[in-house]
Amino acid sequence: METKINWLAIVIIVVATMLLGFLWYGLLFQEQWMAGNGFTMEGEKMFKNGVEVPMSATPMVFNTIAMVVYALAMNWFLGRMGVNTWMDGAKTGGVVGLIMFVGVATGHLFANNPFSLTLVDGLYSVVLFTLIGAILGGMTKS
Repeated sequence: METKINWLAIVIIVVATMLLGFLWYGLLFQEQWMAGNGFTMEGEKMFKNGVEVPMSATPMVFNTIAMVVYALAMNWFLGRMGVNTWMDGAKTGGVVGLIMFVGVATGHLFANNPFSLTLVDGLYSVVLFTLIGAILGGMTKS
């Protein structure tokens, strides 16, 4: 079975997921995420456990690449499953997100991170993959 790639859907996913990340970690849950990771802000400078953290574009570049990889992997997965509606894509993406949530929760338990951080990061995975699945399912090429 050949899986077709809708490159417009991939581009839309990258833009939508970057916007989601900005909203999730920048506006909605920034305080919880920063506190859970030991970050503080003083003016324009960020500190982790009292040590200044240098600002770098590297995490954003890596995140963009990760979103492309996630979109392509989900495209393959949904294509193999024959998903061709936004609802079926969202459901399948939600299940993938729940699996990711379990991985995040496990890592956070071993790191002894606060449960609030587990919820922020874990639920982000659920919403992220649900969004990716919905976009791909709704824009499937037949």
